[in-house]
Amino acid sequence: MSDAAKAAAKRFTIDTEGLDWRRREPLPLPPTLVAAKHAFYERGFHGTSIRDIASRAGVSLPTLYYHHDNKLGILVELLEAAMTSVLAWVGAAIEAGDTPSEKLSNAIESIVLHMTSDLELASVAHEFRHLAADDPRRDNYVAMRTETENMLAEVIEAGRESGEFRFDEDIKDVLRYLFGACQAVTTWYRPSGARTPAEVARSYALISLRVVGAQNVDHLGDTQTTDNDSNDSNRSLKERKQP
Repeated sequence: MSDAAKAAAKRFTIDTEGLDWRRREPLPLPPTLVAAKHAFYERGFHGTSIRDIASRAGVSLPTLYYHHDNKLGILVELLEAAMTSVLAWVGAAIEAGDTPSEKLSNAIESIVLHMTSDLELASVAHEFRHLAADDPRRDNYVAMRTETENMLAEVIEAGRESGEFRFDEDIKDVLRYLFGACQAVTTWYRPSGARTPAEVARSYALISLRVVGAQNVDHLGDTQTTDNDSNDSNRSLKERKQP
């Protein structure tokens, strides 16, 4: 892990050792960040005022400014929190796989679980555009995002070298496609829909394997179904209707 990524990870420590990477709970955040997460999701970054965040968090403006520099600083903290979670859980998911197909499938499943299990936090990534290109606060977030991309690149390259993956496209293009598809989940997924986070994640994992021309995809899909049916902690929340 790069120094920048390590620096960001220290702010939001996530210990995945001994835990089932498929079981997700919302990342613990201080009240001000929880309030900002809700507000940014509902109104967008520009549509949210610092007073709105303070009001939602139940704190005064002086108290909020004691803990955070400004609204942009709050956005940076949320971005780093989200990427810390992604990096930790994707790493755990890859580690749990034995073959390139299992590792890639697990990684994509883990990313989509991040998108669906805490839709508000995952959607904060869309607000990254508000950070100026020369803002040094971008560095930690970009470092962790690059770290995650590199982990998947290594898995895909290993699969292609072993013959388990068969595709002619540039790996960078494949990565852009996979990450773009995963991020787009936040634009359509709704917790009130018929599909659980695990079901969506499993579907995207299988699609990703077909993208890289993985062999024995159907067999791996059967294994995933068995694993997820026994581990889906979200299924009991309520019945959903997906548009």
